[in-house]
Amino acid sequence: MMADIRVKFVSQKISKIRWRPCSRQGFGSSDVFATGSWDDESNSVSMWHLPGDSQGDEDMEDDVSDELVEKEPRLLCETLHRGDVQDLQFLGMEHLITASSSGTVSVFRHHPNSQVIGVSQEWDKLHTFPSQNNCSCTSVASQDETIVSCGEDGKMNVLIVGRRPPLRRIDNADSCTINDVIFLKQSEVVTVNSTGQLKVFDLRQPSDQPTSLFLVTGDQTALLCIDKHPTQHHVVAAGGQDGVLSVWDLRQEKYPVTLLEAHSAPMWEVKFHPNHPDHLFTCSEDGSVWHWNASTVGAASAGAGLLAGTGAGSGGGIAFAASMPGGSGPNPSHSCPWLTLDVSRHKMDITSLLPTQKNLPVNSIDIERQILLCGTDEEAIYAMELPAIR
Repeated sequence: MMADIRVKFVSQKISKIRWRPCSRQGFGSSDVFATGSWDDESNSVSMWHLPGDSQGDEDMEDDVSDELVEKEPRLLCETLHRGDVQDLQFLGMEHLITASSSGTVSVFRHHPNSQVIGVSQEWDKLHTFPSQNNCSCTSVASQDETIVSCGEDGKMNVLIVGRRPPLRRIDNADSCTINDVIFLKQSEVVTVNSTGQLKVFDLRQPSDQPTSLFLVTGDQTALLCIDKHPTQHHVVAAGGQDGVLSVWDLRQEKYPVTLLEAHSAPMWEVKFHPNHPDHLFTCSEDGSVWHWNASTVGAASAGAGLLAGTGAGSGGGIAFAASMPGGSGPNPSHSCPWLTLDVSRHKMDITSLLPTQKNLPVNSIDIERQILLCGTDEEAIYAMELPAIR
């Protein structure tokens, strides 16, 4: 069953797209999202409303084109953004954090009554190279009022909303570009970098050194994105420059539990479904968006083994997984199928969600309930209403 796809052409390349969180977590669904643009003379941060299904009289013969227009995302407000939007995260219902290619971190406030959005706080050029001004802030993450920023300079900043100077600067967090950062716990963050390393930092520790260091392989292939399992935070998934999806158990040492051959180009984002984490979504430079369904994989299979995958629609290669040296293999008593993949018993169900002729990069995705949002270099926003996810 194919997804119901709504498309909105927006005359700008979309670098990031994010659902606004619901007012009551776990109840209802959001109908507002934000986008950030890149690669333009004047970039912007925009707020959008996604209409629900039409509630008109079923006996009326509505014009199909009018109905499609009514269901398109509708622009609520927008504001200029200095530099490319490298990352975009909501901080509660009314605030957004952005990471800029200028090295700046900004907090925007959206006023829903007047539909106005503007900067409420800014940390200018947090990330810089000594020899030049241009250094991107590549990623931001937030936990309550705490923000962590990372950049091309390998530095990490700990910021507090409402406080001007950074609470802490970790100048030696990395010797190369940090591509993504997420909070694991209240005081722990995990980063991925351009040499294929995953690092865990405890922000309570005075040292600039990570508390744990993990490696994909010995090839130093860059890791570009990371997401954590919404209920089992020791399980994380990362996407690589080579298009490979890696799944990690942070309780084990050194290597990922599984490597899954995925896209034919760099993987820009990976997202677990927040309510159904047996489902995972990825997007790529190759223009594809994949839905990985592990709900049919038996959680009781023992050992890491190997996984045979199905082709991703008509445009996919074959997915495979292998346990990496240095780990003891997943605990068979665990209920997470991402750690118990076994070729002799199960196949991964992988679905390609966009038409195969699309080849411009899909830069960003976000999933809320049954709606997957996609931001692309095609200067279009896609909103896909997926079949029931369980």
